[in-house]
Amino acid sequence: MLARSQTMSGIFARATQLGGLMNQSVRVRFAPSPTGYLHIGGVRTAIYNYLFARRHQGVFILRIEDTDRQRSTREAVRQILDSLEWLDLKPDEGPILQSDRLSIYQEHIDTLLKRNSAYRCYCAPELLEKKRQQAISEKRTYKYDGTCRKRDPNEDPGERPYTVRFRMPDQHPDHFNDLIMGAIPIDGERLDDWILVRSDGTPTYNFSVVVDDACMRITHIIRGNDHVANTPSQIMLYRAFDYPVPQFAHMPLTHGPDGSKLSKRREEEYRKLGISVSVQEYRKMGYLPQALVNYLTRLGWSHKDQEIFSREELQTKFDLEHVGKSPGVLDPAKLKWINATYIKQTSDQDLANLLVAHLSDHGIRVEANERLCRIAASLKIRSETIVEMAQKSLFYFHAPTEYDPNSIKKWWKPGAKEILTKIREDIPSLDFTREASIEKALESLASELTEGKLGKIAQPLRLALTGTTVSPSIFEVMSILGIEETTKRLERAEQYLAQRD
Repeated sequence: MLARSQTMSGIFARATQLGGLMNQSVRVRFAPSPTGYLHIGGVRTAIYNYLFARRHQGVFILRIEDTDRQRSTREAVRQILDSLEWLDLKPDEGPILQSDRLSIYQEHIDTLLKRNSAYRCYCAPELLEKKRQQAISEKRTYKYDGTCRKRDPNEDPGERPYTVRFRMPDQHPDHFNDLIMGAIPIDGERLDDWILVRSDGTPTYNFSVVVDDACMRITHIIRGNDHVANTPSQIMLYRAFDYPVPQFAHMPLTHGPDGSKLSKRREEEYRKLGISVSVQEYRKMGYLPQALVNYLTRLGWSHKDQEIFSREELQTKFDLEHVGKSPGVLDPAKLKWINATYIKQTSDQDLANLLVAHLSDHGIRVEANERLCRIAASLKIRSETIVEMAQKSLFYFHAPTEYDPNSIKKWWKPGAKEILTKIREDIPSLDFTREASIEKALESLASELTEGKLGKIAQPLRLALTGTTVSPSIFEVMSILGIEETTKRLERAEQYLAQRD
């Protein structure tokens, strides 16, 4: 069965001396399984635990539940750690690997067997599956029938594989209180002698999670409501160990925009909307971590009508009383709005730092220097994601090789070439370090050539410099491009117009 360790002897005795959980400081945990990427719903659970701990000056623990030997991977563990670091959800304790705690589980199994609260089960899997299928065909809930429950431990067949089952007591509570869902009934018909340890010696989830939460002195278990069905069995195991039962808070799950459960099979569809099942994709899509934390916190929790929260505000205002009972439905438009709000609040230097990697995806190698800071500043009020900002900034690095056809029809009418030529000829007299100087010169030119209508100057010019008529302030664009590049682009546009004419 489970590996033993003499150094861990006595842990059960120490754990049973724990006082009532309500008299302890708050201790919560986030316990993902490293069997794939970190799910966006899991991140929301991590955020709620983290904020609850901060609100109550408690402890936030990261536990990696990696006892599934076939599916757990080191890469998944690394991805979990990277994701939490990106979101600035630093644990106070951990990461703690369940795979390092097998001796602890063995001691607990030994204790249950000695107390007659558990027993070895030698029923063959094939026989159990046959009984399960029969129950399904008879449309009744399958429960282990207790074949091995009354077996004398001294008569256990040697060398035969076995599981260890929990001996479910006849008496149980009729409900448990949930801090989010309220009183939840316990259906005794669904309680059976469930498996604690598999025949290969690995602990089951319901067993190891109780042992870990008790030994780590977890006071509040905040998790998805898909675990509600597990809770009664876990409560009975706490009682069998004489451990204090923590408080439970089962939060509604995170659903997709159409209200259905998030599905990995629909990832391509989600990406087109600007969302993903994987938290790491949000980083690639150009979302700011603080914006994602803000959004996911508000996805099911409210504080009056406030939408935007600083991290400090979230840590002081978050509570479980205002977590709703309905699923949190991802809204791509609202997520982008919140992200855009955070982009506007982010310093130009920080945005430049972020732009470096995203521009690299376009083959542009650039440093987060003063020029890139100015580029970020020119685009921050018109970008919802860093990816969008990088895309919109490309014209600063590549002169247009073609021009928007609709804009050509509207703005490059007869006389446009003369306007561009006049602007180019006046460039040497302009102070490109001052946008006001450029603006004043163009306004003067508009008075001379277009009866003071600046748009008839600015739009043909913008089309020449960017390839479209949508960009930041043309004065800002010219200043960032500089005299030499602005001149080259105007010459290219003049050549285009000359060839067209």
